[in-house]
Amino acid sequence: MISMRTFLRLSVVMSFLGVPFPAAAATLIDYFLPTPIYDKLESNAWGAAAVGPREQHNGLEDMTLAQYVYWDGKIIKGPDGKYHMFASRWAQTKGHTGWGGSVAVHAVSDSPTGPYVDKGICWPDNEGGKGHNVTALELLDGTYAVLVSDTRPGDVFTSPSLDGPWTYRGSITIDANGFSAPAAKNLSFVVRPDGSYLMVSKHGMMMVSTSGITGPYKVQGNSVFPQAYDGSNEDPVLWYSGGKYHIVFNFFNVRKMLHLESTDGINNWTNMGLAADPTTNMVRYTDGTVNHWNKMERPGVLIENGHVTHFTFAVIDVDKAQDLGNDSHGSKVIVVPFDGVSFDNGSPPGSSGGTDGGAGGTGGVSGSGGAPGTGGKTGTGGTTAAGGKIGTGGATTSDGGTGTGGITGGGAATAFAGAPETGGAIGSGGATATATGGTAKIGGSTATSGGETGGSTNAGGTVATAGAVANGGSVTTGGTIAVGGSAGSVGVSGTGLGGAAGGGVATGGTSAPPAGGTTTATGSPQTSSGCSCRIADGQTRSYPTFALLALLMLGIRPRKRR
Repeated sequence: MISMRTFLRLSVVMSFLGVPFPAAAATLIDYFLPTPIYDKLESNAWGAAAVGPREQHNGLEDMTLAQYVYWDGKIIKGPDGKYHMFASRWAQTKGHTGWGGSVAVHAVSDSPTGPYVDKGICWPDNEGGKGHNVTALELLDGTYAVLVSDTRPGDVFTSPSLDGPWTYRGSITIDANGFSAPAAKNLSFVVRPDGSYLMVSKHGMMMVSTSGITGPYKVQGNSVFPQAYDGSNEDPVLWYSGGKYHIVFNFFNVRKMLHLESTDGINNWTNMGLAADPTTNMVRYTDGTVNHWNKMERPGVLIENGHVTHFTFAVIDVDKAQDLGNDSHGSKVIVVPFDGVSFDNGSPPGSSGGTDGGAGGTGGVSGSGGAPGTGGKTGTGGTTAAGGKIGTGGATTSDGGTGTGGITGGGAATAFAGAPETGGAIGSGGATATATGGTAKIGGSTATSGGETGGSTNAGGTVATAGAVANGGSVTTGGTIAVGGSAGSVGVSGTGLGGAAGGGVATGGTSAPPAGGTTTATGSPQTSSGCSCRIADGQTRSYPTFALLALLMLGIRPRKRR
């Protein structure tokens, strides 16, 4: 283990050499986006003293806190273009412990973030609408199902319309299949492509029904949840996107949520890290204001076009035991935007949502989908230069270079005037041109005595015709680079050495000054087998640089006092 002193020295050296430290991998919590402000942030709303100024029109709440408090929350976009939320509510006079008498309600909004208007109880003629832990699902035939549990034994209702009426289909049944049968609590389910139903229970038991929506659901194995927090796990939400099944679930005692994923939804569930934490700044508005709810539970997802666009959370401003009813505390459902496209593509957070890439230039290829880089905007023009190619996800500028904030894909884009090649960048005006007969030019002027003392060329007698720079920024073997009128002592460029800024360097010679010269005129990519020195631009640095780093570290290693 290295000491802090050595680490700091290493940091300085790596920073000097342009070597970046590896960035921490993004987890699901990093993909939450700022919440739009519908009207204004209210500092006098109930709970705002603890939570912060907040938009009461976001999600579903009783803004006066005169009648109801809300919990759960699952959104489905309907064929009418509206957003339909299914949640639970109970009288605020009961405090939070009143959830045992909650009913399932249907609310509607023109926007996914709200405001949602409570349309009333879903099934008033069935046990008075009783229902908690409410979730909903669109079925393969275009009809809908709502599932409730805890206060009822996993009961299912279906309807041909999101507006109802809802028909009671019965309670789900569970086949333990040789494992411990889970309780029918905190249930979440999806329809698989083959028409079967995949369900997860409160404590992470995966179950499959091939006999219909009420089961029997056959348990597939033991819990898939990591047991890191003493079994305080609950509230899973299950969905499919990006070619994988996902679960986000809550650990109520530490107020954090984790994200798991699996390719088949049954086996090899992998812990992908932090999904939500109310103590962080994940709930924020477009003006930068942050909300910190005491608890965020019962996650739900809104999926559009195959990707999650928003999460719902049931939130409360104080500890549940402190919400006593007829006070200034309560609960509601909030809706938080989510960058599901970047999440499913494994792209950096915030990198989706821009325009497609432009058509390729002469000989070029148009961008594949053209998802922009960080910042979400394509560069001016959006096209590559001659022979160029838009890297997947990379925006290009008008001269074919990489756009600000963009990311190039495989291979660098080529500019008309000689953009950076694979093996190194040619310095602005740094390429040397020698005239036939040994006259060298630097910045367009003739070197003294034709580039050689006494006007003669170096050993070999001739300079490479027209002084063309070979691929990779090196001078043709046998030629010379004139610097101030004198040739290099050997006159042979280093084979394959990438052109450094300011011109190619000949072995034993001197690099050409940058003033006045011109870059290569073809604009085509130049290749080199030498080192690549563009780590600061996101490319790799080869072994010579790391050898140099090792030597520098040895040189600055603290010496023992004698």
